[in-house]
Amino acid sequence: MHPRGKLSDLFIPAAILVAGIVLAGSVYVVRMQHQITHGSRNTQAVHPVTPSDHIVGNPSAPVTIIEYADTDSVYAKSFQLTMEQLMTEYASGGKVAWVYRHFPVTAEHVNAITNALAAECAASLSTPAVFFRFIDAMQADSPGTSQFNPRNYGHIIDTLGIPEAPFNDCVAKGTFTKHIREDYDNALSAGATGSPYIVLLVAGQPPAPIQGALPYLAVKKLVDQSIQKASATK
Repeated sequence: MHPRGKLSDLFIPAAILVAGIVLAGSVYVVRMQHQITHGSRNTQAVHPVTPSDHIVGNPSAPVTIIEYADTDSVYAKSFQLTMEQLMTEYASGGKVAWVYRHFPVTAEHVNAITNALAAECAASLSTPAVFFRFIDAMQADSPGTSQFNPRNYGHIIDTLGIPEAPFNDCVAKGTFTKHIREDYDNALSAGATGSPYIVLLVAGQPPAPIQGALPYLAVKKLVDQSIQKASATK
């Protein structure tokens, strides 16, 4: 579970980031319709948030945004910036949480699973916040449609102070493969067809999928409306 202090402790500053599925053999579809849909997907299948999740904000927040993402997805890179900006504003208030889960799209991004493993290994050898900083660093190194090359892990772990030998061993052994597979399978069960796949949880409301990597102002408006709805159910 991630600390809920200063967001600068979690994220590399967004200014250095440049914003620009499924395992092998599956179909990759991206839908950018920018809307919430109700009842069209099995969002009830979304696993409950647990301490094993990567969380920014209050785990008991009345509004939770669950994101299933591939770190190399151009849309996920854009949404990463959106969520970091959003949580910088909302995390300290305790009403909004962001949960990051894996949805590696190896049909499009050959190193998607390896990069997911690397982020998990980095966090396990340092602090939970390093999970997000590692992803930020990969995306800063490979903006837009570029794909991060695992050969470049070295300079990231040096910068973050992660020990090289244990990190390499963790990635090589696929230590967190089961965890990534569980995230991936859960995304499919919940109706994911592309990265990022986003599910909005609001207290007193049914889970709702969000189609597309919404821009900041659209997400902010949605969050404000969701906070009001959650308050009205108390």
